[in-house]
Amino acid sequence: MTRQSQKSYFAMPGILLSIVISFGFLASLAAFIAAFSQHRFSEQLVVSEQGVVLQNAKGQIIGRSPRIGPRAQEIEPADLTQEPDVMESYDQQHRFTARQDAFAEILRSQKILSITVNESAHAIGLTPEKIMPFEFWLQMLVGFAGFVVSAWIWALQPKRLPNQLFGLVGVCLWLAATCAAIYSTRWLALPTDLFAPLSALNALGSIGFGIALICLFLIYPIRLVKNYLLILVSIPILGLYVLGQLNLLGEPANETPLLTAIEMLAILVLVVIQFIKSRGRPLDMAAIRWVGVSTLIGSGLFICMAIIPVLLDAEPLVNQSYAFAFFLIVHLGIAFGLKRQNLFESELWAITMFKAVSVGILLIAVDVALVALLGSLSGATVLTMLLILPFFYLPWRSMVQRWLFQATPIEDLLEEVAHVALIDNASDRSAKWQEILQQAFTPLVIETSLDGNSKGQLVEIEEQGVMLHIPTVAGCAPLSLRYKNKGTRLFQKRDRQVAARMIDFLSSLKRQQEAFADGVTSERGRISRDLHDDLSALLMSGLNSDNPDDLKSVLRSSLAEVRMIVSAEVGDTRLLADILADSRAEAADRLEASGIALNWPIVAASGILMPQPQKALTSILREMVTNVIKHSEATEMQVKTRLENGTIYIVASDNGKGASAGKRQGNGLNNIRVRLTVLGGNFDYGDLDPTGFRTSIALPVESQ
Repeated sequence: MTRQSQKSYFAMPGILLSIVISFGFLASLAAFIAAFSQHRFSEQLVVSEQGVVLQNAKGQIIGRSPRIGPRAQEIEPADLTQEPDVMESYDQQHRFTARQDAFAEILRSQKILSITVNESAHAIGLTPEKIMPFEFWLQMLVGFAGFVVSAWIWALQPKRLPNQLFGLVGVCLWLAATCAAIYSTRWLALPTDLFAPLSALNALGSIGFGIALICLFLIYPIRLVKNYLLILVSIPILGLYVLGQLNLLGEPANETPLLTAIEMLAILVLVVIQFIKSRGRPLDMAAIRWVGVSTLIGSGLFICMAIIPVLLDAEPLVNQSYAFAFFLIVHLGIAFGLKRQNLFESELWAITMFKAVSVGILLIAVDVALVALLGSLSGATVLTMLLILPFFYLPWRSMVQRWLFQATPIEDLLEEVAHVALIDNASDRSAKWQEILQQAFTPLVIETSLDGNSKGQLVEIEEQGVMLHIPTVAGCAPLSLRYKNKGTRLFQKRDRQVAARMIDFLSSLKRQQEAFADGVTSERGRISRDLHDDLSALLMSGLNSDNPDDLKSVLRSSLAEVRMIVSAEVGDTRLLADILADSRAEAADRLEASGIALNWPIVAASGILMPQPQKALTSILREMVTNVIKHSEATEMQVKTRLENGTIYIVASDNGKGASAGKRQGNGLNNIRVRLTVLGGNFDYGDLDPTGFRTSIALPVESQ
C-alpha cells in the first residue's frame, strides 16, 4: 500500500473511530489498573453523625472511632472527603494531603492489616477486597461512553471545527470522570504523587469540558463569533485554572467549583441565544433543539445538585460519582439527535458506521476473552474446546460478520443483477441497482455522480480507495460509492473487478432484452403487414364474388394465408417469373370481380427470390391491387415490369381519381415502404396528370 493510500485508509471514518476507541479503551484500562492496584477491603469506612464508623460487608457497624497504623492514628471525617476542592481553606487542603500520604504509607507497608476501633482499641482484621465499588464503574462508564460518542461525531468529519470541539468535550469528560473515579472511590487514602496529579487532571477536564462547550455554542449551529475570539474566550478561563493550581484564588471553592459554575451558566446563556437566533431556520432549530435541550438539562442538574451547594458552604445534594451522569445526558442528546436530524452536517449513515465499529470491537473482545480462557484451561479441556469451536463459535462469528457487513456471494449478486435487466420502469431499475451495490460493497454513501459522464464507462477507484466510480449502465445514472464496508475498508482491485463483472453482465442482459424486444416488435409488425396486405386482399376478393364456389376457394386461401402468417412459413426459393405470373393471375381475378380491367403485359423476367423477398413482393403486389379496388374508383389498372441490372422495377397505375386529400396515405403504403426498406429496395408513389395514381417499386433479385 502506497503512502497516499495509507493516509486515505487511516482517514476513513470507521478506521478513525476504531483507532480512537482503542486508545480510549487502553487509557481506561490503565486507569483501572491504577485503581485496582490500591489497597481495598470489604469493610467500609463511613462518615456518620457520630463521626467515622467501620461497617462490614453487610453494612452493619462493627466499630467506631477507627484507628490505623502502629501509632493508632485516628481516621477523621475529613480524611474520607471525596473531592478536596470542597474544603474551606488551603490549610485544610495541605493537612488533608499530608494525612493522605501518611495513611497511604501505612496501607502500603503492612501486608496483613488490622484496624482498632472504639475506646478499648479492639483490633479488627481487614479482609482484602478486589471488587471495585459501583461508584467507580459508574464514573468510568460515564467517561468512556461520553468519549465514544464524541469520538463518533468527530470521526464523521474530523476537519470541521464543530466536530473537533465536540470531540474535545468527550476527551475532557473522560479525563475528569476517570480521574475522579480513581481518587473519589479510594478506600481511605492515595499517595500525594498519585492524588495530586489526578486531582489536577480532573480539574483540567472539568474546565476543558466547559471551554469546549462554550466554543461549540459560539459557532454552532449559527456562528456568533470569529474563530480567533474562541481563543480569547479560552485564555482567561485557563489562566484562572493555573492560578487555582498555584493556590492563588483565596480558597479551594474558588477554583474548579466556581469556574465550572461560571462555565455552565455561560453555556446555558449561549444555548438560549442559539435558540433565539435559530427561529425561522428549521435545520438550525432542529440541531439546537436536541443539542441545546440535552445540554440545558444535563448542565442545569449538575449546577443545581453539585456546584451551587458547594459555593454556599453546604454538602452537595448528590454524590460526585452520580453527578457525572448528568453530563452523559448531553451526549445521549447528541446521539438521539443524530439519529433523527443531520447534526454537525453528518449523514444518517453515521449510525450504521457506529454500529459497525462497535460490533467489530465486540467481536475482537470476544476473541481475546476466548484466547485468555483457553490459556487458563487444562490440556484435555483445551482439546475439547478446539473440537467444539469449528462447529459453534466460528459459524456464529461468521454469521455476525455477514449480518454486520451484509456480505453477499457474487453468485447471488449476479442473480439479483439479472432481475434488474427485467425491470421496465427506470426509477425502479435504478433503485434495485443501488440496492445490489449496497449488498455487494456495503458503502456508507451511494450518491449520483454529477460528473459521471465525463469519467467514461469504466469502473474506477478514486481518492486512494475511498470512492468507487460506477458508470452508467442499463439506463441507471453513474454513481459514486464511498467508504466500503461501512467505513472500515478501502476499495481494492478485486472490488473494481467485481463491479466490472456485474456491469458487463447487466449490460449483456440488457442488450439481449432489447434485442428480444426489437424482435417482438419486428414480428408484430410483420404479422400486421401480412394481415393487412395479404389476408385483407383475399377477404376483399371474397366480398366481391357472388359465386359460392369462388367464395369457398377464397376462404380456403385465407386460412392457408393465416397459417403461413402465424408460422412465418414462406416456402423455398422461387423463380421471379413464377411469382409475377401468380400475382398477375390473382390480380386479374380480383379486379375482374370489382369491374376493373387489368393491363399487365407479360415480359421475360429471369432471376430468383429468397423466401423473405418473395413474400414481400407478393404482399406488395396484393396491396397495390387492394388500393386500386378500395380507393381509386378506376376502370383500368396497368402494371409494367422491367428487369435491369439485378433489380425488378414495377410500376402500377390506374385511371382513377388519384390520392385526393391524402386518402391513400394509410397503412398500406407505409407497409410497402417498410417491406422494401428492409430488403434494400425503393418505393415511390404519386398522382398522374390529369387523373390517376401511380405506385413504383424497385426490388433487388438474385441471378438464376
